[in-house]
Amino acid sequence: MFNQLYIKIAFNNLKKNPKLFLPFIISGVFTIMTTYIVMSLSVNPGLSEIPGGDNLQTILSLGSVLLIFFAVLFLLYINSFMIKTRKKEFGLYNVLGMDKKHIMHVLFYETTFLYLISMVLGIIAGILLNKVTILFIRYLMNAPVSFGSEFSFQSMIWTLIFFVAVFIFVFLGNIFQIHRSSPIELLKGGNMIEKEPKANSLVALLGVLVTIVGYYLCFKIISPITEIQKVFLAGLLIIVGTYFIFTSISIAVLKLMKNREKFYYQTNHFIPISGMLSRMKKNGVGLANICIMLFGTIMLLSMGLSMLSTPKDQIETQYPSDAFIELQVDEGENVEANEAQLKEEMHQASEEVASMVNVTLESVRSYAYLSIFAKPTEKGFGVKEGMYEGEKLTNLILIDKANYQDLTGEKIEMKEGEVLIYGVNEAYPKSEIEIMNTSYQAIPKDNMEKFSLGNEVTSLMNEVYYVIVNDLHSLTEIAASHNSVVGKNFARNMVIFSEINLAKDTTKEAELKYGESLQSYLESKNRNAIVDTKTAGSSELYALHSGVLFLVLNLGLLLLLATILTVYFKQISEAYDDRERFNSMKKIGLSRIEIKALIEKQTLSIFFLPLIVCGIHAVATFSLLKKFMFIILLNYVDVYLLSVIASFVVFSLLYFVIYKISAKSYYEIVNQ
Repeated sequence: MFNQLYIKIAFNNLKKNPKLFLPFIISGVFTIMTTYIVMSLSVNPGLSEIPGGDNLQTILSLGSVLLIFFAVLFLLYINSFMIKTRKKEFGLYNVLGMDKKHIMHVLFYETTFLYLISMVLGIIAGILLNKVTILFIRYLMNAPVSFGSEFSFQSMIWTLIFFVAVFIFVFLGNIFQIHRSSPIELLKGGNMIEKEPKANSLVALLGVLVTIVGYYLCFKIISPITEIQKVFLAGLLIIVGTYFIFTSISIAVLKLMKNREKFYYQTNHFIPISGMLSRMKKNGVGLANICIMLFGTIMLLSMGLSMLSTPKDQIETQYPSDAFIELQVDEGENVEANEAQLKEEMHQASEEVASMVNVTLESVRSYAYLSIFAKPTEKGFGVKEGMYEGEKLTNLILIDKANYQDLTGEKIEMKEGEVLIYGVNEAYPKSEIEIMNTSYQAIPKDNMEKFSLGNEVTSLMNEVYYVIVNDLHSLTEIAASHNSVVGKNFARNMVIFSEINLAKDTTKEAELKYGESLQSYLESKNRNAIVDTKTAGSSELYALHSGVLFLVLNLGLLLLLATILTVYFKQISEAYDDRERFNSMKKIGLSRIEIKALIEKQTLSIFFLPLIVCGIHAVATFSLLKKFMFIILLNYVDVYLLSVIASFVVFSLLYFVIYKISAKSYYEIVNQ
């Protein structure tokens, strides 16, 4: 009998309170759908058969952990708003004779209904969209379209089990809140007005300083990968500064407004300012949360938009030839004397393997270069023993004049004792340079795009300089000097790099077979060489691109939904808190039109402050985020700026729509 009563009460609560329960159901459906899709993709047998598919599924498997973590936090956060808004309802149950044990029974059935509704709709949506997602990923990876069912029973079971645990956790959290609250606290609900906070100018100043230091670090970081600790520190400082800004600085500004008596003691100023000030400590934290989620949403969606806008031919910039050989010359081998012989050996190997696997060779072009790491000094660059252990190093990529001219077709003039130098991140600032204790006149060069060895990505990890020296003898001397100091484990030898082009009608399968056969051939000749092909490289790049894009879009949409619902629940919960206050204002003579104008003024102030601060964060952190985008966008990173602007504008319009909907709901509640 009692169970039937609890079930009836729980069912009626869900039916009669759509403003409270519908956003939570939408959250549950979205997180369940996303979890099922990611789990299904990570075990999909069809994707694993695509070149690069194994890498994609590894990325998705790792990313699913992050995605699920945010999904759980998201549900718990939305639930905390919902349970806070319902405390007065539970207090009324208590007064009417239901003790906390009975209330917990009602909560149990409510949570069960919410789980069943969310799970059924989420799994159905996941199954329907899973096929669309697979087709989208196949499109991104240039893979053929697959037909047939993509349902994963294993993924469905794991999703069901996982979200049972999540909803149990939500239920236990709600029970804990009810158990620790007294009947009086429940009845008062959210109407317990905070004591007016004091303005702390020292904390406000600290907040500004902390944020500026975070911005400064973002601007100064050159290599976000090697300086990842500074990246995390900058992010932490900006987050802490954001909380300081919205708690201390907002209070200080409101206090300043209050102290201006002519301004403060007006109906359209007095009521919203006093209302915000009375609970700004709590409001400040909520606004800071919204600001941080706004920033995360805009940054993630702009990354996704950038990746979708990136031309598919970006692989051509990284692989200008169909295949390549990177031969590490053995220590002690005389490169000066044997350069032509080594290049010819690579040419013959390329031709022999092409004949073996039945592909047509169009051209082979080889050149010699040296790549070393060195420590910046006052005069240039040098090395010392143990410098690879935690030191910030610079990558010097050196080539001699003859090889550079053969490679690029560009004629260059150099005098004895001169080097041409090009910095990827910044120009070399001095007219002289010392490399391995040998001094040269440094002549700046505008660019060396034709001699590119992945400098866009390398420059994220280290400062990179391309250097042209007069002859091969200078390169071998630099290599010998470097290796004599750093030792055998960190020795860097000369490299013979061969670019191989196959006939245009060569299939991808034949190109892959050619690369694998060439690698085996060189290994059989005891040559320390790496062989790669455009097809293999593009598969890996597309896998990375597709996996990161999918996760970025999902996290972005999750944060977008979290931001929308957080703003919505914040306004709804405050509307219930303010209802009695505005009813009292009506009794003392305020008209509905005046109340509506005050509500719009108050919600407008609260709504758009996080968006403004978010915009400032986006501008200040752009240089750092742009460097991260090099990893995915490579040569097309300039599209990221347009994507950030477009995402911010579109989201601002969406945010305005959310404001209008929330303001309308707020007004309806306070007028009940």
